[in-house]
Amino acid sequence: MKKIFSWVFVMLMLMAAGGLWAQEFKLDGYLNGGLGVVADNNEDNDAYIKAFGVDSESNGYRFRFNGSYTNENKNAGARFRLQSQRRIDVAGYFSLAYAYGWAAFLENNIITLTGGIIDDGTWTTADWWWNDDQGEGLGLLLKVSPIKGLDFGIGAYTISQQSSGGNNILSVGGKLPNYRDVMLKPEDAKYTFNAAYTLDTFRLGASFRMKNQAGWNPSAGDPPGDYPYTGREECSQLIAEFRFLGVKNLTAVVVGLFDTLEEFKDAGNITLSETFGYKIDSLSLGLNAVQFLYNRGDTSVDPGLLFNLWGSYAINKVVPRLDLVYFMGGTSKTVLADKQWERRGFAPTKKGSPDADDDLSVFSARPSIRINVDNRTFLEIGDMINFDSGNYDGAYKDSGDAQKKSRLTNVFYIDVKWSF
Repeated sequence: MKKIFSWVFVMLMLMAAGGLWAQEFKLDGYLNGGLGVVADNNEDNDAYIKAFGVDSESNGYRFRFNGSYTNENKNAGARFRLQSQRRIDVAGYFSLAYAYGWAAFLENNIITLTGGIIDDGTWTTADWWWNDDQGEGLGLLLKVSPIKGLDFGIGAYTISQQSSGGNNILSVGGKLPNYRDVMLKPEDAKYTFNAAYTLDTFRLGASFRMKNQAGWNPSAGDPPGDYPYTGREECSQLIAEFRFLGVKNLTAVVVGLFDTLEEFKDAGNITLSETFGYKIDSLSLGLNAVQFLYNRGDTSVDPGLLFNLWGSYAINKVVPRLDLVYFMGGTSKTVLADKQWERRGFAPTKKGSPDADDDLSVFSARPSIRINVDNRTFLEIGDMINFDSGNYDGAYKDSGDAQKKSRLTNVFYIDVKWSF
């Protein structure tokens, strides 16, 4: 921790000396936090108040401090992010989410080599649900852009970052590693292959990740050599994306995600995500849809179908909004251990047989009002109402009713975000 702060201090001192300003040294970030009052109709639960940042999807708060440097010739630079959120242990208190340098070669920077703790967003999807890429981490990324709009990339990484909810830390078996000991066989490293082509009217993207052990999550019960491949981003995966860019103020994105390709017939998952939105003056309307499909060999599993219809209308700095969600084959996070109420606050169940009464679903309504103090600061006041239900007795049982099939949860919250 002291080394991180010492490094940042040195960078700030260099800035003060004036040598980096001319070479484009930029700082930015944000702080998001809020409070919610939660109550439900479960006889065994009391109402509670909890700190939660809706915008950052983080318990407690999220703080991010970003820096970027580009030299005068625009062919080399560096980026870093310091982050704190959610927890007060190594998985949340403070982290160096990414820190990498890059150098470009040939005319028009056709080739770019990036090294360090990498988080490059070139191939991140633009949909509502997935909104991610194959993941990076500690290693190297080679990007080739032979013509404008065409980007190829090959990455090789020895350790993957944890998710944003895990503070993007690099961990080995849940502990912060000594990089001296982070060594993988060549065939066990994480390799990613990426491509995207953007024109005025559309963008096509595709990326592939090989099966790997860069998640560093071995099970203590497994004998040596029997690695379980349960770590983050260790399964092989394919992502395909299409964006339509031909109409002003229209958002249209379709993403297909195919994971566990090495056992796709028996354990593969397919996620299809569609994001549509249109803005007419002060009125904005949108539809987000997600389909969760599961391959389980000879066993049939019900798909999950999520639909999010939303609309907002800006009245100067005040923006009322209404979100409606129906999720068949899923639950709200307010009935899970997460106890979260972000806009994507839902989780697929990945279970259920077409021949049995074992289905779960949720209907959610969220009216909210956003007040924009300026273009960097806003306050949101909202109320999320979730009606979770099952088609079988006891789906949401409590001490008052062992046959109870549903649970009604209400969250009144205030969310604030300051950007700089």
